[in-house]
Parts: sequence; structure tokens; C-alpha cells
Amino acid sequence: MDTLVENVSRSEGVTTNFSYTPNLKFEDTTILSNTSTASNSILDYVNMVSIPICLVTGVLGNTITIILMNTKTFSHFASKYFLIGLAIADTSVLLTQPFKNMFVIRYFGVDLRALSTIGCKFYFCVHKAGKMMSSWFVVYMALERLAAVRFPFKVKIWFSKRNTLIGVGLMMLLITGFTAGYSYCTEIDQNNICNPDLYDRNDPSAVMLYRLMLNTGVTLYFIGPLVILLIATPTIIISLIKHEHDKAKLSQINAKNALARPTAMLLSVMFAYILLVTPIGVVRIIVSNHGVNLFAVKMTWFTTFRDISHFLELINYSINFFLYVCTSRQFRRGFTILLSAKNITNRR
Repeated sequence: MDTLVENVSRSEGVTTNFSYTPNLKFEDTTILSNTSTASNSILDYVNMVSIPICLVTGVLGNTITIILMNTKTFSHFASKYFLIGLAIADTSVLLTQPFKNMFVIRYFGVDLRALSTIGCKFYFCVHKAGKMMSSWFVVYMALERLAAVRFPFKVKIWFSKRNTLIGVGLMMLLITGFTAGYSYCTEIDQNNICNPDLYDRNDPSAVMLYRLMLNTGVTLYFIGPLVILLIATPTIIISLIKHEHDKAKLSQINAKNALARPTAMLLSVMFAYILLVTPIGVVRIIVSNHGVNLFAVKMTWFTTFRDISHFLELINYSINFFLYVCTSRQFRRGFTILLSAKNITNRR
């Protein structure tokens, strides 16, 4: 949802992203102005380093995850479809991320998103949908683990392959439909910049519609998933602790181990989402509620928090593979087998 507040002005030859927010509530106009050139330059240098690193490691890690989830090692893994979907969604965000950054636009001398109106709308549909779907795939994993620890005899029915694919399909249909509808205000502006926030600011109905779409987008991307995760995650942990203390029979111990191992892997993804996405979600809520321009606030605490939040969000889309390696012996074993198979193929 960071693209909801991208700028469309040019200052000293540098294209920056702005959005119009109609109900400005901060009365002290001294805190509002274009971000300084020095600040933009520092952020550019950070992006020039972080984006390529996250892009390469994230896309490679997500690709390996997709391959492993389709092997026999994970053929009976209940959350494999959610992990595959999460990897695809994260990859779509990582691949579209560079085109919205100013150093890329300056390098090419043109906003590649603005080559056509259809391309402009398609870009934001893919970018926004990727972020929202990523959030909801994490929610799906949390719900599946919650069912596994609370209703172990029902989980295979509720999250059967058929039900899982239906649920994923409905989620994708809803989000795709929303982002397609949201693109009504995405146009190429007078500066040849692909702008997601063009609408009639003098029309009260247009302003109301835009704010409704904006708030719905923030809810789908951050508020809704976070509320569910904050409820589901502690419940899962408490249930696992109860299993830990219930060791009266050997079969119960084995059941607990079989439950805890995949749960630890998926819990790491949930924790990462909460820690890495919450900061940028808070920024979005502040922008939405106060009607201030994301890149026009000069207060040091806000600009620092904003830039760190963007960096943490980017890490969220590229870190999952490393979490799987650190928390799952099964994943490490599958990765080792995959590497061994490739080495044998290369020798031949």
C-alpha cells in the first residue's frame, strides 16, 4: 500500500512521489514540505543497496521454496499450498518493487510503468495484490495451525486439498477484483509518472470514494491480517505449551513432536510478519487518519520511522526461505537433497 502515497512532482531534476490527501488535519504547516534533496539522496543510496540484495535473495529463496514444496518430501505437508502461494506473492512484490523507486526511474530516464495506461494500471494491480495476498497467505497458515492444535481431528477436513484451493481461489478473486476496481484512479499524470491517486479533488463524492478505497486497502493489507494473527498466534503457542506438559503416554509425546515441528516453522513466518510489517502498517494508518502526505512530513521522528518501516517491509518479502532453513529440519533435508541432485546432474 506504499504506492498509495507516491509523488508526482519534480524538484531539481529528481522525480519524487506525492499523493493528494484531501482532509489535512495537521494545522502546523511548518512540518510539511517536500522531502529534502539530501534526504532523498540518502534513501536512494539505501535502496540502491537493499533492493538488489533483497530481490536476488528473495526471488532465489522463494523459487527454491516452490520447488521443494512440490517434491515428495512435502507431499503431505498441510500448509504446502499456502507456502507456495506466499512465495509467489512475495516474488511478485519483489519483482515490481524496483520500478517505483526514484533511482531506477532516473537511471532509465523514464517511468517504465507509464509507457501505457494499461501498463500503469496493471503494475499497481499486481503490486498491491501481491502485498495483500502475501498477508492473507500468512493468515491462512495461522488458521491452519490453529485448527491443527485446537481441533486435530477436524483439521484434515477443514483444510483438505479441495477446501484449501477453494479458499485460496476466493481470496485471490476478492483481492484481484478490489485492486482492479481501485485502479480507476490510476493514470499517467502530466509529468509522465504512473500515479495511483488521480481523481477529482473538488468532487466530494470522488473524495469520499477514494478515502473508502484507501481505508479498505489498508484493512485488507494490514489491519485485518494483523488482528487475526494477534489472536491466533498466542492461542497456538499456549496450545503447544499444554501439549508439552501432557506426556503421560508415548503416543502423546510423538503426536506433540509431529505437531510442534511444522508449527515452529510456520510460527516463524507469523512472527516475522508481525514484526516487519507492523511498522509500515502504522505509517499507513497515520497517513490515512491524518490526511498528511507520506513524503512531505519534515519531522525527523516520522521520516526516520517511515524509511526504516519501508526497509523492514522489503525484508519481509525476502526472508522466509531463511526462516524455513533455520526452523525446519525437514526443509533443510529437502534442500540438501535438492542440491545433491543438482550436483549429480552437473557431474553427468
